[in-house]
Amino acid sequence: MKGIKQFLKHGGRLITVVSLFIITYCYAMFQGGFVSWFVFFTILPFLVYSILLAIIPIRFKEISRTLSKERVERGGNVQVTVTFRNTSWFPFVFMMVRELPMREEHFEKPNGNVTKLFLVGWKREFKWTYELKELKRGEHHFRGLLFTCTDFFGWTIRNVVMNHPQLFLVYPKVSDVKLLPIGMQYDQGTSQSRYSLIKDTTVATGVREYVPGDRFSWIHWKSFAKNGELRTKEFEDQKSQNTFVLIDRAVQKNFDDVVDYTASYINKIVKKQGDVSFLSVGVDRYFTPVIKTGKQYETVLQHLATVVPDAQFGVERLLFEEQKMMSRSVVVIITGEMTPELQEVLNAGTKYARKIICFVVSDQKDPVQHISQNNEVHYVGMDDLQRTYSEVKHA
Repeated sequence: MKGIKQFLKHGGRLITVVSLFIITYCYAMFQGGFVSWFVFFTILPFLVYSILLAIIPIRFKEISRTLSKERVERGGNVQVTVTFRNTSWFPFVFMMVRELPMREEHFEKPNGNVTKLFLVGWKREFKWTYELKELKRGEHHFRGLLFTCTDFFGWTIRNVVMNHPQLFLVYPKVSDVKLLPIGMQYDQGTSQSRYSLIKDTTVATGVREYVPGDRFSWIHWKSFAKNGELRTKEFEDQKSQNTFVLIDRAVQKNFDDVVDYTASYINKIVKKQGDVSFLSVGVDRYFTPVIKTGKQYETVLQHLATVVPDAQFGVERLLFEEQKMMSRSVVVIITGEMTPELQEVLNAGTKYARKIICFVVSDQKDPVQHISQNNEVHYVGMDDLQRTYSEVKHA
């Protein structure tokens, strides 16, 4: 139905132009005289141009888009440069080009230049730049370009759609967060031993088989020189802990800020050579047992760029279902809201893990009561993720 409507619209314009040609010609034939023929020959070039524009093929090739940045983070801007080549033999007067509509929920607004008007003539190469502002995290899909060619008076209008899909990711905004020391409570006494999420690589206690992802500085060169086999140093575990990061996908509140803080937190641990695992569960399940290298961190970032709050149950259920993996780790939960269910888990002690640290990314600090002595709750202000607002309460 839409195609028929477009055909009638295009055909109606062509019929109007042809009718105008016939009317002016008949007027000149029957009226005669200089004035009538002058009017006919004056309007004739415009009528012929409009008729030709309505029937000739219009072609565009070599379409490309270039982004001004290789990596775009949430809230950032990016300039898009579009180039294309006109391969039609017919000279156009006016040509308007615009991007086909994108999903507007991914950006606040363009700068108004996603549409560009060109005076064409015989020109073949075209280029223009526009800017997308305040981009939101996620996948951004370009669809194609809409070319609109018209004559001098708008009698004939031709629309040509050139599909040119392209995808780019907007990643979470990564900040330089601070890693707080961990207090660990033992059964033998009431004193606390301070632990770090950063791996202590100064004291080697043994060697093990090399595992892909081990850092270059961890290789035990003496054993390699002796038997030619790559082996990795094992370090003192009394001052470092494996960190198991859980992102809460059941809470929609402040979710983009939660994702930003998750990316920043993991990035800090990886830079400090700490041991970190990551679990994200919603409609899909994403798990990375070891994040040590930049490549492994990039894979996590790609997931965080597209993750949505679609979980049907809270993160507290994951503590029960995945406790075998977490039992020897310090579990870090990152959420946007302190729920009663999560509060209950934090009250229950550390039966699911060695320790549970909960970061609540919110400017609103809800009352936290009766937290187990070996668990912690920290509130992180959304306006400045580099500053950590902490509120730790022990039973």
